Amino acid sequence: MNTKIKAIKIDVAKREVYEIEIEPGLDAMYEAIGCRAVDMVRITQLDDLWIDDCGLLREPQPDKFKFLGHAQPLAGNGLICGYDDQGETVSTALTADTVQGWVRWIGAVHVEPEVLFIPFADIPEYISFHGL
Repeated sequence: MNTKIKAIKIDVAKREVYEIEIEPGLDAMYEAIGCRAVDMVRITQLDDLWIDDCGLLREPQPDKFKFLGHAQPLAGNGLICGYDDQGETVSTALTADTVQGWVRWIGAVHVEPEVLFIPFADIPEYISFHGL
């Protein structure tokens, strides 16, 4: 039985977007992205973009890319996987060609990391202001 899932890798070193197969789970994500901690960006109703949670903290910082609908540059490689109604990671139905159109390479520009604390009561206003 094949337990691997189809994912799409956004490879900043090669400046390529391509399909890969990985085992489900964080260890496979860490290996595919090249990191030890991940963060998730919801990109569709069925797909998540996983990125290096510490990408901006590395010295030197890895190359970056911008992703459609996401205002901030993303540091390091990205990995797109689907998810099911239980929240489990599954194969994505997206294609590398589709995702390629959503990625803009920006290279080795330096981005200062920032931490933003928003009081719980201000979250709706923040979301509305930033169009999230």
